[in-house]
Amino acid sequence: MQERIKLLQEEMTAQVGEQTNRRLFTRTAVTVLALPINITAELLGMNVGGIPMAQNPNGFLIIVLIVLTFTIVAGWLAFRKKD
Repeated sequence: MQERIKLLQEEMTAQVGEQTNRRLFTRTAVTVLALPINITAELLGMNVGGIPMAQNPNGFLIIVLIVLTFTIVAGWLAFRKKD
């Protein structure tokens, strides 16, 4: 009976550890996906001279496309299936 109880406790501990790992992976993936957006917002939010592409009429669109590209690449790297 004691051996069975120990086996059940080990199985429950493994299940809790697996669930914790999945939650940690999800939090990490969200952080990675938000990183390019946060860096761009910080860069463009500074009140200093020399903001990138300020004189370019399509500057904002170019920055958005660059950030979107980095976000898609980061998402692909985070969620790709490993063989």
